[in-house]
Amino acid sequence: MGAPVRPTDAVDIGSGASTGAATAAPSALAGKPPTLDAGTAPDAGGSRADAPPVYANEPFFTRPFEARRSLPEGAPARQIANLSPADCKRRLSALKLPVTPWGGAAKGVATPLRLSGPIAGVHFVIPGGKSPYGVLDCRLVLALHQLASLLEPLGVTRVQIDNAYRPAAKLPTRGKQLSQHAHALALDVTRLWLKSGEMLVVETDWQGAIGEPACGPEVRLHEPSERAIRLRNLFCAIAEAVLFNHLLTPGHDTAHRDHFHLDLKRDTTYQVVR
Repeated sequence: MGAPVRPTDAVDIGSGASTGAATAAPSALAGKPPTLDAGTAPDAGGSRADAPPVYANEPFFTRPFEARRSLPEGAPARQIANLSPADCKRRLSALKLPVTPWGGAAKGVATPLRLSGPIAGVHFVIPGGKSPYGVLDCRLVLALHQLASLLEPLGVTRVQIDNAYRPAAKLPTRGKQLSQHAHALALDVTRLWLKSGEMLVVETDWQGAIGEPACGPEVRLHEPSERAIRLRNLFCAIAEAVLFNHLLTPGHDTAHRDHFHLDLKRDTTYQVVR
């Protein structure tokens, strides 16, 4: 294992250049997650996910972090996951997000859709054409909007998603229990591109072993390169914004060695990050 990251090793995850002092932490990073107004579109009235500060002198991912925590009713993951199909469609229409209906079979998916363009300045690369793996439930599209609203100010322009919908996908350790992929409510993220043109690859840039924490003061990157720091900062910013209920990393098991798994689950009152 390499030396732990020191405060002076951190870089600006938006531009790739070092900057001055850190900005003040927004409420989302002070134990008060951003909320969605139940009567409006997810980004109305200041309800979109706040972009966390970009630290130049301290790695963002070393901030105190709870790997499992209870979520208040206002947490985006809870609000989005619990929307009815009708409410989700209304919010989607208000936001005018680029989607088209999925005309094929989508067993287990409440409202199957396909992306037809970038969201909030971020292009999500996802299987298209006749492939079912790019089908998204309406609620997952709203979560992508929140995700893009978080990532774009941090310099992310493009995100590669290996798959979202996998019909009949099951959890590996729970017998016949279905994965959220079976409901088109999960994403497998493999790469992110920055405005600088730099590409962050989950498989090579995560730099952590199985069983090690994803975020928090205990994290020690094996090879603390700039790409590794940026990737870890971005992942932990997503976790802090509570946009998803379950966030799994290469540190979880070998099945996740090359991607982040992010999902929503109805009636789930907690978040798990590992």
